[in-house]
Amino acid sequence: MSRSYCHACHLPQSACLCAHVLPQPCPLPVLILQHPLEARHAKSTVPLLRLALPDMQLAITEYLDPLPPPARGRWWLLYPTEQALDVDAEGATLPKADIGGLIVLDGTWRKTRRLLHLNPWLRELPTLSFSQAPAGEYVIRKGPGGQALSTLESLAHVLNRLDTGFDPAPLHQLLKVRVDQFKAHQAPANGRG
Repeated sequence: MSRSYCHACHLPQSACLCAHVLPQPCPLPVLILQHPLEARHAKSTVPLLRLALPDMQLAITEYLDPLPPPARGRWWLLYPTEQALDVDAEGATLPKADIGGLIVLDGTWRKTRRLLHLNPWLRELPTLSFSQAPAGEYVIRKGPGGQALSTLESLAHVLNRLDTGFDPAPLHQLLKVRVDQFKAHQAPANGRG
């Protein structure tokens, strides 16, 4: 017997998240550049972002032509480079007028480094990073050392720190529902013995 899937969130009907989604507009243009192998990963948070931020753009590819500038300011890359402007640094002056849009790389650290290598124009963009984000809640998946945040958590934190009027609470709530579903699904499997 095949599983039936929700046409909106693309999850099995038993795990449909649509009732928990509070869509909101992106306060500025956001493009997620997702590595193709990451797009096939069931634990990616990008599908949750697409539900919650419907005007966000997604490109699933290893190669992307340089983007035309956004309506205002310029594109910034959310990536931890040595030159990155830390949105959490005390006294940091964020050039809000210049941040016209964000490009976010989605994939493992190895895959995101590959995206940077294959798209040299990305390395020419100014970069943003963060140093004091809340602890990651996406326990379904862990990065190196268990410290990395999911793409959803990273984007929510930065949009909030940019003082765009963005409320990250609906994104965090949606993520919590997904994590709770995962834990509930795992509990029966762990209880067998």
